[in-house]
Amino acid sequence: MASAIMNMISGAWDWVSGGLTVPFARAVVFGVHIDGHFVIEVLLVVVIFFLLSRNSYNPPKKPLTEKEIDDLCDEWVPKSLHPPITKEMEEQIQSPILESAAGPHTVIDGKEVVNFVSANYLGLIGHEKIIDSCIGALEKFGVGSCGPRGFYGTDKMFPPGSSHKGDVAMWELI
Repeated sequence: MASAIMNMISGAWDWVSGGLTVPFARAVVFGVHIDGHFVIEVLLVVVIFFLLSRNSYNPPKKPLTEKEIDDLCDEWVPKSLHPPITKEMEEQIQSPILESAAGPHTVIDGKEVVNFVSANYLGLIGHEKIIDSCIGALEKFGVGSCGPRGFYGTDKMFPPGSSHKGDVAMWELI
């Protein structure tokens, strides 16, 4: 069986190499020897240019009617991003409880661990001066989900027409 397959492969190779050595596959043009590979490459370049020159297929554009849009919206059901959570899964899931402030070392579930995921790279979490200034700013200005002037009005910190560039930073506009 293996020798039959090898004979077929050998025959096919002989046929291909014979096709590349026929007299019309070899030529000398301006002193350059052109063999069968060059002919095949030229044919491939011609095919590529032919395919690039053709217009791409554009299906006819027919806008959807209001009824079709409503039907599609009524039929659409979003796919879940995860499998449904069962009671067994809920019983197996136990989230760790953070019992201390996020710092280089934290206490999770009663065990002190090294914290590699904190954004406290300057070590300022828990600094008393920063905590006091944050509390003072919250008591003075309050807190909200957003702060556009048109919605909440003008804030006491920057009244209209005030030049507060020197209050915030020590620089001047040129």
